[in-house]
Amino acid sequence: MKQSDISKRLALELQLSPNDANEIIKQLLGAIRGALMEGEKVYLPPLGTFELRYFLPKNGRHPKTGEPIEIAGYNQPSFSPSPALKKALNR
Repeated sequence: MKQSDISKRLALELQLSPNDANEIIKQLLGAIRGALMEGEKVYLPPLGTFELRYFLPKNGRHPKTGEPIEIAGYNQPSFSPSPALKKALNR
């Protein structure tokens, strides 16, 4: 399902124009993105939790030469589904 499909479904269920529904989705995604950029967790109880996970720097090897290299640390967004979502999907 794409964002446009979600927008159409939201517009039908809430009797909104497609543009209004799309704007709501953009605002929601922007709020989630902004919270993650500030290092906050985003709890959506029926769905799950969005958060950043930091991966420490580590040593690796260049695949072609075998030369040791340092891999920089980085943040990666992650999603953990709620128990209610897991239960609903496994019925």
